[in-house]
Amino acid sequence: MYMKISESLIDQLKDYQKNGTIVLDLDDGVGKYSKFGTCAINISFRLLVLGKGQDQSDYTEVISSDIGEMPIKKHSEMYLEDNLILDYDPRMSLIKLKGPSGMIDGNVQIVDLREKISN
Repeated sequence: MYMKISESLIDQLKDYQKNGTIVLDLDDGVGKYSKFGTCAINISFRLLVLGKGQDQSDYTEVISSDIGEMPIKKHSEMYLEDNLILDYDPRMSLIKLKGPSGMIDGNVQIVDLREKISN
């Protein structure tokens, strides 16, 4: 599985990768970083930024992308397909996740969960 990332997002995401790991998280109520699941028709994905030492044990699979491998939850594969596109819509200031069959999530949030280091 491969995810193409728009040029306008690559620089922003690479900044997060300097001292973190980006995971494509299905916010479904399963796992340490999922606060709630929804029992609805809509699907909610987030880009979580985790520190290098933070627990990533829920993310057992990876997808390839323009910024390298991105961990995902195994069961989130049922909502994904090959040739994904992660695109930025400057008019609406939204990140959109699309596949060949259409829109998967029209509002993907970037959530920085890196633990703060106190001096």
